[in-house]
Amino acid sequence: MLSFDITDRNIRIIRGNESGGKIKIQSSASIEIPEGTIINGYIRDIPQLATTINQTLKNNKMGDKDAVVSISSNLVVFKELHIPRAKPVEFKTMVQNQMQQTISVTEAHCISYTIAGTVQGEGNDSLKVLATACPRDVVDCYKKVFSMLGISLKTVAVSCNCISRIVLADTTIKNKMPLLLVQIDPNFINLNLYENGQLAFSRFASISPDDYDDKSDYVFQAVNENIYRMFQFQRTRSSDAIQNVVFYGDTSEFIRLTNALEQMDIKSSLLKIPSQLSGYENLEFSTYANAIGAMFKSQKDIESINLLDVDTGTTNQVQVSGSSLGLQIAGVFGGGAVLVGLITLSMVLINNGIQKDISEIDGYIKSEKIATQLAKIDSDNAKIEKLNKYKEQVTLAKNGFDSNPILRKSVFDYVDSCLSGAAITKIKYDKGSLDLTGTAKDPSIPSTFVEKLVTAENDIGSAFGYPGYKMASAALDASSTNAIPINNGDYEFEASISLTGEAVLTGTVPKEEAKGSVGATSDTTATTTAATTKTESGDAQ
Repeated sequence: MLSFDITDRNIRIIRGNESGGKIKIQSSASIEIPEGTIINGYIRDIPQLATTINQTLKNNKMGDKDAVVSISSNLVVFKELHIPRAKPVEFKTMVQNQMQQTISVTEAHCISYTIAGTVQGEGNDSLKVLATACPRDVVDCYKKVFSMLGISLKTVAVSCNCISRIVLADTTIKNKMPLLLVQIDPNFINLNLYENGQLAFSRFASISPDDYDDKSDYVFQAVNENIYRMFQFQRTRSSDAIQNVVFYGDTSEFIRLTNALEQMDIKSSLLKIPSQLSGYENLEFSTYANAIGAMFKSQKDIESINLLDVDTGTTNQVQVSGSSLGLQIAGVFGGGAVLVGLITLSMVLINNGIQKDISEIDGYIKSEKIATQLAKIDSDNAKIEKLNKYKEQVTLAKNGFDSNPILRKSVFDYVDSCLSGAAITKIKYDKGSLDLTGTAKDPSIPSTFVEKLVTAENDIGSAFGYPGYKMASAALDASSTNAIPINNGDYEFEASISLTGEAVLTGTVPKEEAKGSVGATSDTTATTTAATTKTESGDAQ
């Protein structure tokens, strides 16, 4: 059995077998895909991808004829449903109907789902279902590729369902829930939320260095940002906060991420290798985890996660005769099972048929019809992504505004009055802590500013406490003489100031206070004597 984990830029391949709930890995291979070959899970150049995979299988002697596939795409949508108990066929129909009614999924989508338990408060009559919908065109792409390879495609599944088999194989994992599983990749982040022993929610997010100020550190920033969003999301849906975060994929930033989470009393760890797995010693388990998870047999009583149509023999098969057979025979070469007659036949087909078929397929793919369809897909995807981001930002802003306290205008006035040779560039308030970032012409100025801020008399009482500050550019204390100046010869510093209730407003904001206050969704500008200061709360995006 071959198992493929396919993303826009990489393909991970596992060759192994499953028996009695245990998986033995025999070999592995990895392919880096040229940019643009796959976009959001949609294969743009099917013949080229088939050729690349076929060559990799030959080089690594992976001649198996059955395959399963795990895919990742932001075109896949997720929805939690409540479905009455019913017979399997009727149950699947009800899942499809609800998906069509609630999120405008059409018959042009393939539906999969996992039963996550019963619905609280509704007895045993309704079941909680995590459903996924993937455009049928995306699934058809993979059918065509494997048809050209002469490989029988058994399953196409979404990566969140595949990796869940590994996560839930750990019998101790229930004690760590609610748990957030984070797959890290330079091109995307996949986040799965688990609670009550089941997958509860999944989110796929594409990332790019162009979306972040520090392009060299964009992956770390993106992971932090998306984890924070999931924490906020969990707060809106449950009183049980996330206590554990598990990482897999590209884990090069694991130490930095662990340190950041420890400050929030969140435990972190790497994905545990399941005891049912053997033969993994010569591969990087974390990288191949999705492909390995796809090899586990599904639990038919609670899972329907195969995106393939039931009747795969009659849907969208590629008519490539010579190409298909030629590649199929090439796959036999890779496995070493070669007969003289097949060798002769394959050579004839390669010489007489393959180039013609590939030319015809290329002509079809590059036709005006296909170009128009792809352009529309790209346009629709861009609109959907923009709308989803806008919706997410609005939701987060509203939730934050409704739940967070507001700082008094007098706080900002007092900070302004303490500035002397220092400029505040950013103010962040979260859970009683006022975090200040600023610059100064001399490394001794920040200590003077902070001392004055916490000791001088003010009109709001003893609202300020002082845990500490640091020179941010060199992470040094005030006594250091080795601080390194940043741009324009300035020194950067960070100060964390604790606030008492006297500095905080609750309830409705008085008109006289509203102008200078900052809440969960504010992104206002407070003018100081030394600099223009951007203020934001801990929940601001």
